Amino acid sequence: MSKEYSFETEGHKSIYVKDEQVNYNDRKFNVCFSIPDNGVNSDTGIILFISGFGGNANSNVYKKMRKEFADKYNMVTVQCDYFGWEFMQEQKSIYSPNFNIDELKKNFSVKEIEYIYKDGNFDIYRYLEMASNYNINVKLRADLSNENLSNFNDMSIMQAIDNITAVLKVMAVLYNNNYEFNTKKVIIYGHSHGAYLAYLCNIFAPTLFSLIIDNSAWLYPGYIKENRCIIMPINNMILNVEFDYLAKTIDIDEDLISLSYLYSNFKNNCNIVSYHGITDNLISHKYKKSFCESIENCTYNEINVQRVDGKIFKSTNHGLDADFLELFELAYQKFADTFDKDCSIDLQNDINIKTKNGEYLVNYHGILPKFTILNVT
Repeated sequence: MSKEYSFETEGHKSIYVKDEQVNYNDRKFNVCFSIPDNGVNSDTGIILFISGFGGNANSNVYKKMRKEFADKYNMVTVQCDYFGWEFMQEQKSIYSPNFNIDELKKNFSVKEIEYIYKDGNFDIYRYLEMASNYNINVKLRADLSNENLSNFNDMSIMQAIDNITAVLKVMAVLYNNNYEFNTKKVIIYGHSHGAYLAYLCNIFAPTLFSLIIDNSAWLYPGYIKENRCIIMPINNMILNVEFDYLAKTIDIDEDLISLSYLYSNFKNNCNIVSYHGITDNLISHKYKKSFCESIENCTYNEINVQRVDGKIFKSTNHGLDADFLELFELAYQKFADTFDKDCSIDLQNDINIKTKNGEYLVNYHGILPKFTILNVT
């Protein structure tokens, strides 16, 4: 059985906090990893799991994959709690709406209203308890008041930097314990927004990753433009919880977080295999197909009704209702014998990224990625 470890490590300072000095001393985040039961050898690769909205390193499916994949595929499995991950979950803390008594009387009895107003104050959870008995739609807003420039769901740059940092930190642990491993067999497996981040990681570290397995990545973080909404049926009630993220108010260079723009100016050397459904509501399969076909070494797999097998793919919607373990097996077997072999890390020292409105640098002179804004117009 694979051996599981975790550690807290220093993270890149938030690029949204104005300070000339960028360092790794101002924030910390957690990294989890597992190593095969038989140990690490020169054939051992690395898998980085990147979850999307609603997933995290403590999700059962990811804990299972980290544990099982280490032994099954001879991999060191890695995952981290990246920048702002906690604001991407199904928030249990929500704002109390400004209901008045007359409005409540439309749906609730006097006794129910008295129950809702515990100790004279509106109790949101008692309200939801009562509302669940009725065929009504309830719209609430997630409490994101803890988001701030030092830690928020930026949906892009900082999250990618954390994931790259996690891989390099685990590599350092392996090196420090005198393990050899295959640095040419470094895989990212991403779901939804996590798959989007995988593409962004490849831009920021173009010689680090060997294979990206993409389940339903979007090409641009949609919740920067529009609010995220989770719809949950609870008994007779339909609950709509809206997430209005801080990132919507931040002036982020749109080209810098647009995969279409970034990959139009990028020579891709990483193998990419993409799976995308024809009824994906977050990004059209037509746009995704066009994007993938424009990238060297990218294979696009369109999931239509005929490919819904009830085992790997259970729908053609966003995420494909896919079995994460079976999907990885399907994708990985196509590349299992294609990896080169080496035991040294070959990081490109400086990655310059130019957009219509700015110029940016990701450098690895200190091994870990350092992001710098060179010029903004």
